[in-house]
Amino acid sequence: MKKFHTSDSINMGILCLNFDEAKKFYIDHLGFFVTMDSIIQFDSGTSRRLTMAHEYNKKFSIEFIHPSSIEQATRVGAKGGTINLFTLPTKNIGTLKERLEKTAFFIDYLEVPYASFLNLEDPMGNNICLYEPC
Repeated sequence: MKKFHTSDSINMGILCLNFDEAKKFYIDHLGFFVTMDSIIQFDSGTSRRLTMAHEYNKKFSIEFIHPSSIEQATRVGAKGGTINLFTLPTKNIGTLKERLEKTAFFIDYLEVPYASFLNLEDPMGNNICLYEPC
């Protein structure tokens, strides 16, 4: 059995109905950059492949996936038993808080002696936590 190493990559699939809206949010607010954005041709039609990596941890990547069924489409943004889809470090939490606190994406902000936490909701309805250690 292979051991997991901290140097291994982490890839996460996120169900998404509007790739352009998700792409803009993740780039503008969360510090992701596009690693692939292409149209793939299949016998049954076309599909878009959009993958992104995080600027501070390039081994953490996400791929937006269009639902392939009605059942999947109803699960877009479903919490799935988790509080947050993921938690990421950031270096500019104060700026992000000011920019996002009057938007629909903002949930709450918390400062404790060891870190600051900014809780957001992405365009699909997934909760995301950003934190900055003190």
